[in-house]
Amino acid sequence: MWVSNARRAFTLVAGARIEVTAAASLAEPLAAALRSHGYNASVAAVPCGKADAVIITEGLTAGEAAARHWAALQGAKAARRDGGVTVLLQAASPPSGLEGLSRTLRKEWPESTCVAWTLSGTEPAAIVHALASGYGDGLLTEHQSLQHAEPGAPVFPAPALQAHHPSVWLVTGGARGVTASCAIELARQAGGTILLAGRSAETPWPAGLPEANDLKSLRGLLVARSRMTGERVTPAEIDRTARNLLAGAEIRATLAAIREAGAIAEYVPLDAGDAVAVAHTISDVQARHGRIGGWVHGAGVLADKLAMDKTEAELRRVFAPKVGGLENILGALDPVQLSHVGLFSSAAAFFGNRGQSDYAMANALLASAGRNLARATPGAQVKVFHWGPWAGGMVDDTLASHFEAQGIPLIPVDEGARIFATELLGGDRDQVELIVGEAWATA
Repeated sequence: MWVSNARRAFTLVAGARIEVTAAASLAEPLAAALRSHGYNASVAAVPCGKADAVIITEGLTAGEAAARHWAALQGAKAARRDGGVTVLLQAASPPSGLEGLSRTLRKEWPESTCVAWTLSGTEPAAIVHALASGYGDGLLTEHQSLQHAEPGAPVFPAPALQAHHPSVWLVTGGARGVTASCAIELARQAGGTILLAGRSAETPWPAGLPEANDLKSLRGLLVARSRMTGERVTPAEIDRTARNLLAGAEIRATLAAIREAGAIAEYVPLDAGDAVAVAHTISDVQARHGRIGGWVHGAGVLADKLAMDKTEAELRRVFAPKVGGLENILGALDPVQLSHVGLFSSAAAFFGNRGQSDYAMANALLASAGRNLARATPGAQVKVFHWGPWAGGMVDDTLASHFEAQGIPLIPVDEGARIFATELLGGDRDQVELIVGEAWATA
């Protein structure tokens, strides 16, 4: 929930040296306003790393989301200094996720201070006031106060589901993993037609090849078959074939489970990050099945690495399905036609997480877009799920052991799917964002 009691995160004395990056038109007026209040402020193309505080304006530019967030991360890296303060500025619209970056950098750089402020206007006075007040993350209001998000009271299951459910659902990233489990539970509770969209191909299982449901066993079967046939294949080709076969089998199993639950199911191969492909696919499926009334966006990938070592290619890889997919789907659909929207975020967006600066930003942007969508379509049920770690999906055995060692409980797949469907179909419409699981990253 959003509250107005601001917390002091840092202190800057008069005469402190402050750099404002030159990316946005606000830079010069802001530096002038800071000087008028007794600060030693200047505008710099790139932070020198020696200032007491650096204000990063790259998040205020009008560029592509991945480019804006990469530029802000680069600015923060250049500004890093023991005991220094880095302020990340972003606009309320278009959606941005720099609070996910600030929360992650505070974990990775405990010797520094990093905060993110969302601007409701462009008046330098509000920023100067926030700097003098040492505000933490939050939204700077026109009255120069700060609103910030913090966990609210626990949410209990809805007593009854809403009577109206969409007849056609689009589930992006929904044919495999935990999103598939959520789609199956959605089929049980809502029925209708569920269109699963994902990048994996529905690769058929080769005739004569024994069934296997784990990668190691299937690799062995493929090696044995290649020896029998005399076919020369590399280990990389064996691995790629095995992964494709398991993906295809998982897709078919998800489709079968949805149909068994009483819904119609279809798999739609789709890269949600490809705007042209998304527009064509949405047009095609709506021509065949009718207007999409429900959308679940569960697409996402990881590229974990500490912020100082992160590359632009890795950030773009993370942003493409989650942020690019969000933008492309909303560009191909009329948001007014959506009565139910479920967006899969991560607890990393709310708490930050070491090694996940790009993932935290992408999910924080997703949450911002969800809040905007809820305001723009007040008749729709919009839910942003900030998931903790699941006992499945992206959490393999190694990660599960890591979480267990830290005392972090994993969300059981069946329970997580039940929470998802119950909240999306019958939860409080005013409760847009939900943190599911323990507040595991607060320590």
